[in-house]
Amino acid sequence: MTIHRDGQWLVATRTEHVACEREQGMYRLSLLPQQLVTASQAVAGLAVAEIVGQWGQLLWEPSPNVAMVWSLIGMHARTLGLDALDAAIRVQQSEWPMTAAERAEWNR
Repeated sequence: MTIHRDGQWLVATRTEHVACEREQGMYRLSLLPQQLVTASQAVAGLAVAEIVGQWGQLLWEPSPNVAMVWSLIGMHARTLGLDALDAAIRVQQSEWPMTAAERAEWNR
């Protein structure tokens, strides 16, 4: 998992979800667009997005390994004030800006 900064954007390598810095240290996170989050919350959200994206439909299979993954998702989700299930569903159901023009429009 790699999350890096690209200008005002925080971008993860294994998800299309992004976070955009709207004001000093406060970000709009694509999976939680209705509120601004701190930098650490934005990173936690992108980590959730990467984990959910990597595991995909396997998240819904009963197994001890999957239970550990849900625990990890839950740890990051709590940083955002969400539970693991809510965070995973937000990741899978969200629409995120794909192009620079769409990102600029989303950023307004």
